[in-house]
Amino acid sequence: MRVLLIQAFLGGNEPLVFPIGLGSLAANLVGHQVRVLDTNLVESPRAALAEALAEFAPEAIGISLRNIDSTNKREVVFYYPLLGELLEVIERHTRASVIIGGSGFSMFAREIMEAEPRFDLGVHLEGEETLQLLLERLDRPETVPSVFYRRDGALHFSGPLQGPVDLDAIALPERGALRVGDYRAGFVDAIGVETKRGCPLSCVYCIYGYLNGKRMRLRDPRLIVDEIEALVRDHGVERFTFVDSVFNLPRAHAERICRELIARGVRARWSAWINERHADAAFMALAVRAGCVHAIFSPDAIADPTLRRLGKDMRRADILRIYRLLSRHPGLEVSYNFFRNPPGQTLGNLLSILFFVLRARLRLGRRVHFEFSVLRIEPHTGLHRIALEEGVVDPDDPLLYPRYYTNPRTRHLDRAFDALLWLKGRIGRLRARRAAAASSPTEEGA
Repeated sequence: MRVLLIQAFLGGNEPLVFPIGLGSLAANLVGHQVRVLDTNLVESPRAALAEALAEFAPEAIGISLRNIDSTNKREVVFYYPLLGELLEVIERHTRASVIIGGSGFSMFAREIMEAEPRFDLGVHLEGEETLQLLLERLDRPETVPSVFYRRDGALHFSGPLQGPVDLDAIALPERGALRVGDYRAGFVDAIGVETKRGCPLSCVYCIYGYLNGKRMRLRDPRLIVDEIEALVRDHGVERFTFVDSVFNLPRAHAERICRELIARGVRARWSAWINERHADAAFMALAVRAGCVHAIFSPDAIADPTLRRLGKDMRRADILRIYRLLSRHPGLEVSYNFFRNPPGQTLGNLLSILFFVLRARLRLGRRVHFEFSVLRIEPHTGLHRIALEEGVVDPDDPLLYPRYYTNPRTRHLDRAFDALLWLKGRIGRLRARRAAAASSPTEEGA
């Protein structure tokens, strides 16, 4: 069967990221002729899709919706409506079955299937095994687990997966179907490598436990490094990122990966999300030796009561302990994420964050970066339950259209934060103008 796999369009303003999920689907479709189209790589997604449909004449079309929106309140970009533009092109050119999947779809599967009848089928959660079986049984979708399908004008769900995918049993993501170099030219962390699925942590805002399960499924470190070596050898990759929600959980698994990278002499540099509670001086030194050049931390708060309310497994002492170690690695770029007004926010927590930022800037200089995020309320999360209890959202709100959480008890702190960010931006613009004026040639020197 001819199968066209499409990465949904993100509007043209987002950094290009290699679609590892789509690559994994392509690699695990056996006995089919597969073509892959990332609509984010082309100048005109509609024209490129029309051309692919005319040339390839697919019998089935799979669309991967990785993200619903940018989750950034300061610059909200809602990707979901862009699906309609792709569906218009498909509707004009083919009668092939249209199947949607991906993490963005799985979060709102029923809502999307009910809102958009042009999707014939929907693959819920992991798709490597489900899609292969579904293509064999397009006339009997009810016999394939984890599939939304239509029958007699009604939407049905075939039932949950019998068990999670064995990551060591499936093929590595297909990288040749898309030119890896097209992604390397932009965003430095565009190429991702997956070491596990599943997360046992209970951060109230996080959707990963729903999408991948709470039980961790670990890939063999030797196979992981095989994949990295292939990226370096076959595609010229010099830098990649570990896409796990937390790289060093479990710590022993991350250490085995680092040692395997060192033993094989892999020269590629990499970044990863690191949990402070599960790191120490020995782990950070090992990671840097193995090629880590960017450590990303997401403590989200500083004060212990706020950390507990957010469901974090770490405490203030863990955050400060790792922070003090970072000066030992002057070549390591460091990023921190905090939430502006989360559940459990207090004036003390906000002041602790601001004090931490000042100290970190003095100690680490310009190699430390900070992101102050607003919480996007997502279904199937503890944050959704909190938002319902506090009356932030209505019970009948499906959350498909972006809704954001700000603690109603400390809303004034959010406004104060807006003022601080405005002032910081204003100072930055003034400095930039002065620098530009100082570097411009004078009339006498021109």
